[in-house]
Amino acid sequence: MSEKEEEIHRESAKQDDRTITAEPEVQQKHRDEAHRMAETYADDRPHTVLPGTDGMIAGTAVADWIDEDGNPIRDE
Repeated sequence: MSEKEEEIHRESAKQDDRTITAEPEVQQKHRDEAHRMAETYADDRPHTVLPGTDGMIAGTAVADWIDEDGNPIRDE
């Protein structure tokens, strides 16, 4: 057995000594809270790619945040 395999075996044996706890029961209040949290991410506004970003995540924006030239629109 290689040194790496022995290390994995030792770590596995340590894990066997841990106490296993029961899963918490999912209640309706948990489902309702998860649904409420998911709704905060809902956004039907169109997205666009900012110039020079090649569509990377950091280069996407909600279309009504930028003008036709790709410049940010600032609320004054």
